[in-house]
Amino acid sequence: MPQIDLGQVVGPQGAQGEPGPQGAQGIQGPAGPAATINGVNALTIEAGDNIELSQSGSTTTLSVPTDAVPTEDSTKPVQSGGVLAALSNKAPAGFGFGDAVQSIETTSAGESYETYCAKVDAVLDGMPDKTAKLVLAYPPAVYGKAGTTISLLYKGDANYAVLSNIGSADTALCGWRMIKLKKSSSDPSAWQPFEWEHPPMQLGVEYRTVERYNGKPIHIKAVSLGLLENNTSKSVEHGISDFESCVECSGFSGPINLVGSGGVDSIYATTSRVGIDTNGSFSSAATSSKLNTVAIIKYTKTTD
Repeated sequence: MPQIDLGQVVGPQGAQGEPGPQGAQGIQGPAGPAATINGVNALTIEAGDNIELSQSGSTTTLSVPTDAVPTEDSTKPVQSGGVLAALSNKAPAGFGFGDAVQSIETTSAGESYETYCAKVDAVLDGMPDKTAKLVLAYPPAVYGKAGTTISLLYKGDANYAVLSNIGSADTALCGWRMIKLKKSSSDPSAWQPFEWEHPPMQLGVEYRTVERYNGKPIHIKAVSLGLLENNTSKSVEHGISDFESCVECSGFSGPINLVGSGGVDSIYATTSRVGIDTNGSFSSAATSSKLNTVAIIKYTKTTD
């Protein structure tokens, strides 16, 4: 009869016993190195389930819905100039330079500058602070005179704004600005008078410019002195009101630049007149061609 080694006999598997108590939490391991993408600290972006990740070569593109809110990982602060800063400082919708250009127009020849300023204010009301946008601007000074003209409207805050022309189909009307500011802390913010960077310089028209002398605006006007001969002293009324100081007086007579000409003893402007004194060396070329002599006056005004 064979012998049976009872030590090798295995009975049926018993039922599973109850699990034992949970063991104690293990020791926290050290933090790993900060994750970076091209040297920029990693971000946590909360955007629901609509994040799309694509890879092309060494470039990873993360597409996030426009309503996603980027946040910093609290243990990995984003450095200045990082991705988060770029996202948080992006231009609001409608205030970049790839959007449709809004038009701000003078609608009649009789429209006042104040009425036009109110139209610009209405556009500014819809702009966040510290933003700029391109506009088609037609203030009263260029009404009916300019074709397509492009300008930049900048809003600093409720008290400061600038509308500056940066290009025009009519080069003679290119370069002007309007500025809104507080002249002092006690004054309300207000639009200042219209100013030219490159005045058209039509004869007999006064232009306020962006130039300054001792902090005061410089105005400019071209005045005809008519035909001149040798050895002539002639002056005419310039028609400038509130004339204060002559900053510069120059001009031309046909091909002759009056400043530096050996035939001109002096060219000057007073509070009411502009004049010239010529000598025997003054060329007769302008006279024989019947070309008027034109004086150009730059000046300040007592009302500024």
